[in-house]
Amino acid sequence: MRKFIKSAFDESQQMVEESLFSIGNGYVGLRGSFEEGYPTGSSIRGTYINGLYDRVPMVHAEMAFGFPVVQDVQPRIIDTQTCEIYLEGEKVQLKKGQYQNYQRWLDYQRGEAVRVYEFITGKGKIAKIKFQRMASFCHLNFVNYRIEVEFEGQIEMVSVLDGNVENESNPNDPRLNKGHGPLMEIVSKGIREDVPFILMRTKSTLIEQATFVSYHTDTFNPYTETYKAYEDKVITSIVGKGQLSLEKKVVFTDGLRFEKPFYVAEKLISEYKEWRYSDFISEQEIFLEKYWKDSGIRIKGNENDQAAINFMTYHLLQSFGRDDFANVSAKGLSGEGYEGHYFWDTEIYILPVLLFSHPEYVKKILSFRHRILPDAIERSRVMGHLKGAAFPWRTISGIECSGYFPAGAAQYHINADIAYSYIQHHLYTNDWEFMVEKGIEVIFESARTWLEVGHYYKGKFNIYDVTGPDEYTAIVNNNYFTNVMAKHHLYWCHKLFNELQTFEDEAIKLKAVVMFKKINYTKEEAENMKLASEKMALPYDDDLRIFAQDDSFLSKPFWPFEKPQYNKRPLLLHYHPLTIYRHQVLKQPDVLLAHFLLEEDIETEQIRNAYDYYEKITTHDSSLSSCLYGIMASKCRYQNKAYEYFQKTIELDLKDTHQNTKDGLHMANMAGSLLSIIAGFAGLRVSEKGLSINPFCPERWEGYRFNLKYLGREIQFSIDQALEISLVSGESMPIIIEGESYRLCKEKILKKTLLPFKGVIFDLDGVLTETSRSHFLAWYQLAEELGYHLPDEIEDEVRGISRLASLEIVLKAGNLEKSFSEKEKNRLANYKNEIYLNAIKDYNAENLFEGTIELLSLFKKNGYRIGLASSSRSGNYLINAMGIDSYFDAIVDPAFVHKGKPAPDIFLLACKQIGLEPWECIGIEDSYAGIEGIKAAGLTPIGIGSDKRLSNCNKVFPSIKSLYSFLNHPNQLKRFFD
Repeated sequence: MRKFIKSAFDESQQMVEESLFSIGNGYVGLRGSFEEGYPTGSSIRGTYINGLYDRVPMVHAEMAFGFPVVQDVQPRIIDTQTCEIYLEGEKVQLKKGQYQNYQRWLDYQRGEAVRVYEFITGKGKIAKIKFQRMASFCHLNFVNYRIEVEFEGQIEMVSVLDGNVENESNPNDPRLNKGHGPLMEIVSKGIREDVPFILMRTKSTLIEQATFVSYHTDTFNPYTETYKAYEDKVITSIVGKGQLSLEKKVVFTDGLRFEKPFYVAEKLISEYKEWRYSDFISEQEIFLEKYWKDSGIRIKGNENDQAAINFMTYHLLQSFGRDDFANVSAKGLSGEGYEGHYFWDTEIYILPVLLFSHPEYVKKILSFRHRILPDAIERSRVMGHLKGAAFPWRTISGIECSGYFPAGAAQYHINADIAYSYIQHHLYTNDWEFMVEKGIEVIFESARTWLEVGHYYKGKFNIYDVTGPDEYTAIVNNNYFTNVMAKHHLYWCHKLFNELQTFEDEAIKLKAVVMFKKINYTKEEAENMKLASEKMALPYDDDLRIFAQDDSFLSKPFWPFEKPQYNKRPLLLHYHPLTIYRHQVLKQPDVLLAHFLLEEDIETEQIRNAYDYYEKITTHDSSLSSCLYGIMASKCRYQNKAYEYFQKTIELDLKDTHQNTKDGLHMANMAGSLLSIIAGFAGLRVSEKGLSINPFCPERWEGYRFNLKYLGREIQFSIDQALEISLVSGESMPIIIEGESYRLCKEKILKKTLLPFKGVIFDLDGVLTETSRSHFLAWYQLAEELGYHLPDEIEDEVRGISRLASLEIVLKAGNLEKSFSEKEKNRLANYKNEIYLNAIKDYNAENLFEGTIELLSLFKKNGYRIGLASSSRSGNYLINAMGIDSYFDAIVDPAFVHKGKPAPDIFLLACKQIGLEPWECIGIEDSYAGIEGIKAAGLTPIGIGSDKRLSNCNKVFPSIKSLYSFLNHPNQLKRFFD
């Protein structure tokens, strides 16, 4: 069932629910305010048109050249929601004790918001009341209401067309309107042939906005209908009895899209005069049936997660613009947070989701960026650049609306973000027509700015004084995200230019030539961009083995989280920006976001190192944070952590975890919820190399399924214990699964078993056979010959470490550690080894621990690669002697590693030799030092022995036999290791 349901009314949550139950169609949106009003409490009774804007002054305490002097604000337009209800003169409102059987839902299949309850009058009479509303996805200018009342007595409905509107404000919150007064004014109002209307106009930009309302009353009894226009309202009153249904058909138009919005609205209301609420719903159901077929993610075995994902998927549909006059604002059309501005969130978080199933919508949104390109070019000149374009960090009309430039306008990376989306659209669609008509101009003009902003120093191309995605670190040199995205941007300019010079389609080639001539782009400029891309400075720390967020970030002190005076959240509302900027602290991912978008040239180990480092210093004050950390946890195969972040992402609005859902839903976070599944759990990527997937199924799900549109094909993915890929339509194609190439065709479903891990690295001594006791006895004999007894506890201390390291412990037990030269110590170690080799010379299969053969066979049968990482140089001999050499894909000789356990070297080498990343492998050890080495290398450890001795390991089994017995059940490998 695709519904979002609330079965109780809580007045303390009424503004939050106005956001949750908002309706929209990408053009117009309405918050879920009560038609009849509230008895108490606040309300943000908003209706909005996507892309409509007024401009208000931007006041700076100290002015400087280039600071914006005005900003766009999305105005609250005319209110059509109000319809007061009176029963025998008593006003209907949800007062305590006066209603029952309340329920409210958002229906994703019919595309409507519904609210029902029974109202109890002061005289004890009961009325059944039902409210319905919908914004049409098929006729974007239409919003429809239906209100039905059943009551044994007189019923009066008073519907108000209200032009007295003003935006919500809060001068203390930078995310909200500062209080600019009314942004709309009434031009004219009245009633034409029983159709009320109000024509309004933005106060500064003088953009007209027209609203017409047509009423239809349905009842078995006589009724009256009257209209009256006041100074700022047009009121319609319908009076009947017994049963009364009122339908309101509302048309909204605006002066951005229409030359004469008043006449367009009047014409539309006339053309659809005979349409009823049910007619619009019938069309809506057909539209939504196709939408869910294309867009829906089906989760098996977790109804709560499925419900949350349906909620996100539907609200995204309600929010994105359908023409080149609109984008997707930070709050969609559900509220007034961020004043209706569009950010880079759209390109990086929302458009990737739309690309999966609706690339045609992405084309529309990208066309918006092309339409405002002239404004970006003009802004570039204001910013001091002789060439290029500089897209605004936040905008509606195309002008920069960021008043605090260090954290806002300095985010030059938005140029590369927009270019990235054009390039991703191209990789998904191969739409060269769109590329040469609009894409080239945007990509190339915005790339020119990099050559203006950056400069060469010591052979590297540097970009100074910019801010990356992390707003808690501002105005820095060589922000990694900015630089690597600029590198990608410049690379693609050179690539596209060269490809179009020799393009086979002459029509496309000619259009490209015309476009290059229009923007005066030459081969010399293409070569300059290529050189800058190749020489781009990307700060890297050799000790930490991570890319640094910028040149100075890693040299700063950490934010003192442990001090009470520094633990308020979010930081931006409690601490001066300079205090924040001086510390290593992140609002949201920066380097990790770059690794997500451009991971092909980054080693998995570097990504994992970056994750481990930056996650610890991230506050997640941004709603964009949790989803990305979850996606990258999936990449690093931190599967439990990936699911935990997924939960935080889907709960942000549904549980109001950031305490600002009342100001509107977080659209990029909602898109991030879907990305968490498709790009995260499923590991789906589209790059120059083609389509790839590296999936797993969360432990709390039985499976999941989704569709993808790619290069004219429709592909279905189903993931549980196995991966199944079906080519629903289109020609056969290559696809990369877990790093290996396959061919996908319609004739056959591509199936592949998914393993939680792909390899297992065994220690030898004390794990597969009891040689560790033989080692100790050899040390014991050596100590005896040196004149002292070796204590029994030394056996555990020398377990799993190198020969020379063990010798130091043995000599220290006899106070002889300083009595021998290095040469003599080597002689003693070799002598001990001779004793040991003599003890094991007759080893055979009978010396294997019980369960060893069975466990090796289990791993082999399930497709695991198997390696041996023993500190003993006799490993090869013993494996052969005991007859288990055929199970092993690699046996590491400790002579070829620099450091022995607990260093990770031997495990890293074993992983390399079996051809896997450390995170893809399990390590099985019986020593504390060995477990430390496994963890340092990045494998998942399993201990064999006692919990007490292996206190550094969470998964410990007393023996190989017990481990085999535990794992030898269907799907137990996956359940256990997830």
